[in-house]
Amino acid sequence: MAHWVKLAGHAVVAFVVIVLVAPLRWLPWRAALTIGRWYGYAGFVVYPVGRRASQINLRNIYGPAMSRAEACQQTIRVFGSLGQALAEGLQFSRRFAGGSAGWDHLFDIEDAELHQQIVNDPRPKVLVTAHLGSWEMTVAAAGLRMGHGAVLMRRIDNPFVEYLLRRTRPSQAPFIGKHGGAAAAVAQLERRSNVALLLDENAGYKGVWADFLGRPASTHRTAALLSARTGSLIVVSAAVRRPGGRYLYRLARIEPVSQPDSIGAVTQQITSVLEQWIREDPLQWRWIHWRWKTRPDGTEETYTGKDLRACFAPTPAANLSRKGDTHS
Repeated sequence: MAHWVKLAGHAVVAFVVIVLVAPLRWLPWRAALTIGRWYGYAGFVVYPVGRRASQINLRNIYGPAMSRAEACQQTIRVFGSLGQALAEGLQFSRRFAGGSAGWDHLFDIEDAELHQQIVNDPRPKVLVTAHLGSWEMTVAAAGLRMGHGAVLMRRIDNPFVEYLLRRTRPSQAPFIGKHGGAAAAVAQLERRSNVALLLDENAGYKGVWADFLGRPASTHRTAALLSARTGSLIVVSAAVRRPGGRYLYRLARIEPVSQPDSIGAVTQQITSVLEQWIREDPLQWRWIHWRWKTRPDGTEETYTGKDLRACFAPTPAANLSRKGDTHS
């Protein structure tokens, strides 16, 4: 009985998802993206933990120059960007599934020569991206340009939503479960097929420490390990928005290494590339994630209302400065 109750709950959630997703997939491109942004703004209202995490992350990276009001305004824009990314992925999937004509006209390749070198390289590729710009379109475009492979990702507990995700994602590549999927990913690369993954999430205490936006961040070693194990080329990519509905397609390549002690250095290389792109388009990145939750000293960052107030509390130096201004 409990199984059927749980299954019914999953079905209800899936129905709600379908109702919300349908406009993003079937409306015209611009209308869908506008609605997607408004979905994101709604997320700002109903997801307080993400709202607080974003403001705390922004303050920690940009320092006292980032006021709470500015952090709040930027967080709203971040939520809107995430909603738009959802709509972009769904629209791209509907219009260009299987590589239908016209998909490449959306992109301006930043370095055409590097792009051609990567495409011509016969080695299998570990395709790495981040939650930056339109990351679903990034993965799909990489597959269309460099050959399809598999996507390494966490599976969703709801089987109905998992099915919908598989049917509507722009990338037509099969999925490999993120947990316990290393062997399958290695086998994929050894068959000279590509593997795509995201590398901007907190890795907990199993990750390696990489400097990310000026702070130590626990980072997954997956890309570096897969590359070292199989001799695959690492390709870092992102599709960031530009005026006029265009997307700048950014690329970097990192050669494989075989020394185990180089895994951390390669992970840092990947992280540094992503950091550079995020610094240039900060409001297109997912600041709402607890990227720095795990700390090197063994403690964990939290994102309560108390943490938010403490993060933006005036420093003693600032209080003294204000008192001096009052008496002058």
